[in-house]
Amino acid sequence: MFLYQLKLDVPENNLDEFIDSLRHLSSDIREEQGCLDCSLYRHLAKKEAYRVLAKWKTRQAMEAHFKRDNFAVLIGAAKVLGEDFEMSIDETLEKGGYKFAKEKISLHPVSNYQ
Repeated sequence: MFLYQLKLDVPENNLDEFIDSLRHLSSDIREEQGCLDCSLYRHLAKKEAYRVLAKWKTRQAMEAHFKRDNFAVLIGAAKVLGEDFEMSIDETLEKGGYKFAKEKISLHPVSNYQ
């Protein structure tokens, strides 16, 4: 699974327009071939901090999305309505629950680097 996330701060005076834009846009993105989800999250402590998270079945599906109008509109909205825009791309190789996480942590204990 591949995903990208946009992290941005949205000033309160742009918030309604940003939410309205994302409500419609996320529905269109979810309909794209290979999209697993597109969601908006708000930070609990920082009211102006938001994340848009889009998950894709394959890298090819995500890259095709980057060439579509929906992505251009999303980036445009983030630039115009938001501040401190940042984007990251990740690949999930494995996933699981608590037991999975506990096993992975025990295999790779945290070291003290100096």
